Amino acid sequence: MPISHKPKSELPAQKPIAVSGKNNKQNSVPHEIPNRYSIREIGSEQVLLCIEAPNLFVQVKFGLSVSAAAVSKASPGTIYLDGVAQTGPLLDHTRQVYNFDHHEGCIRLFTLSTCEQVLLMIKKGLDLRSREWKIYANDPDLDTVMAIWLLLNHLRINERESVREHILFPLVRLQGGIDSLGLELQNFTGLPPGVLNQNRRIIDHLRRKEVQIKKDGLWEDTDFLEYTADILYEIDQILYESKNFGKSLGIEELARVNLPDNRVAVVLQSDQGIYEIEPQLKKIYGGNVGLAILKRSEDAYTLRQVDPFMRGNLEDVYETLNFMDPAVKYRQLNNRWGGSSDIGGSPRDTGTLLTPEEIAKGCHDTFQTYTVFQKLTDLGRIVLYAMTVLLFAEFLAAYWYSYQWFDSPLINALISAPAFGFSIGVVLLSTILLIHVSGRRLWQFGIIPPMGKKWAFLLPITILAAFAGGAWIPAGAQSLTAFPDTGLLPACIFLPLSAEYLFRSVLHGILAQRSRIQSHDGHYFLSWPNLGTACLYSFFPTFLPFFNNESFDPLSIDLRHGTVYFAAFVFSISLGFVRERSHSFFTAYLFHLIAVLCVVFLPPALALI
Repeated sequence: MPISHKPKSELPAQKPIAVSGKNNKQNSVPHEIPNRYSIREIGSEQVLLCIEAPNLFVQVKFGLSVSAAAVSKASPGTIYLDGVAQTGPLLDHTRQVYNFDHHEGCIRLFTLSTCEQVLLMIKKGLDLRSREWKIYANDPDLDTVMAIWLLLNHLRINERESVREHILFPLVRLQGGIDSLGLELQNFTGLPPGVLNQNRRIIDHLRRKEVQIKKDGLWEDTDFLEYTADILYEIDQILYESKNFGKSLGIEELARVNLPDNRVAVVLQSDQGIYEIEPQLKKIYGGNVGLAILKRSEDAYTLRQVDPFMRGNLEDVYETLNFMDPAVKYRQLNNRWGGSSDIGGSPRDTGTLLTPEEIAKGCHDTFQTYTVFQKLTDLGRIVLYAMTVLLFAEFLAAYWYSYQWFDSPLINALISAPAFGFSIGVVLLSTILLIHVSGRRLWQFGIIPPMGKKWAFLLPITILAAFAGGAWIPAGAQSLTAFPDTGLLPACIFLPLSAEYLFRSVLHGILAQRSRIQSHDGHYFLSWPNLGTACLYSFFPTFLPFFNNESFDPLSIDLRHGTVYFAAFVFSISLGFVRERSHSFFTAYLFHLIAVLCVVFLPPALALI
């Protein structure tokens, strides 16, 4: 990423800066210091990162200004630097919003510079490891760049042997004094002449590019992130020795999410193994790392539960990721996420098709508590969806004149039933809804071939519940004594299809996004998606006929309706088990179809015997 100013070859050549050790011996600046700074695109924004502080994201935008009202509403984990916020210095520990500044809302003569404020807060114990932080700056002068360097190097600053404090403290003090008071009062810092002169040379060295670019009138056209990264690396070469770096390098954070109990899950990339980087993770993130996910290659990951006392374990994470991963689709027996309760990995045969962000989201969703309020909110949402679909279908059935569409009397007879038009309406609107909510992960909505056989035993229960009134059967077809005409057959086929497509595919899939469901080889339990869709499904076979009755009287509800509701509830629960155990709504449709055909055609057949 080129810098928008003169090439480096056109800038004046600089001699290495000599710095004095504690014993006053001269040491040339080491050139083996690795460059730890990089620029990445996150969403639509470019941010500056340091591999040793992967939870800090720096943005430098020329002219960026945030009003005092916006600062008061800033998201937790926000740091403003040196003039970005149009308000005075701010330390809001409750919201974790900070403004390190000496421009607005203060007496500049009496206020420490931005870099001095940051250093003081770090040495006083400001802990930046527990969350993500967004750092905003609008002009990378040396005061601001020094503040950014201090924030990105906060871990090493608190390790006294890691950084040259005898250079850092005088350098920050002198730069802060010059920035606040001007060159004429630099002696006011109280530094000895030798230390003062040495740090003046360092400051001149670090500002040489800034001075040259401004002299050429290209400052506003400069790529500030690239420029800042270059100056940060130069500061590293002054304040560190190459021996201070080793195994701590080579760790890059790809994604991070918060977990309960102040824990985090981080997806990382490193040239080291998961056990090798674990001590370094504890250093970078403190004791907050709950899960570490190491990216070994483009499609291979290792999962490690760093905190053994977390609620839940990796077994729950595997199940969530297997449900999410297109390479698994919640159905592969061997090629799937798995392992032990504290360490595991991605599918071995094909690898994973999940991105680091999706893996992190899966970890978050696994440990996120699904509250009763959230369940009721989601239930209300699918009630609204179902009402919209079914009212549209009722409207379509009321104006279904299909006998006028074709010249063939046979075809018109087959599709003329209003129940057939009702089914078409349900399927049509359900498909639109599925496209809207599925995100092309159709297997999560049961649009996939069935597997397993541990659901077949539920067929008798389903048929019995259908005879009790639980199935979607065309009106008037429940108590026939003779075989119906051919016009009833399409309705008997498509009504169950529309019901299962809406309830066991679309609505069940919506609830399953945040709730666990059964698998073909897991234990049996009643899932929330099954229960929620059963409660909703049972309402419509019970009361749907009233929607066509203009004289509907709520007082007409009697015990018979309660019996039908219970039968429909048992019927729906049974089909929900079939759908979850087989991973496919097609098996639920097959059971529903068999049950309807039994109810409609079995009594006439028995009457002939």
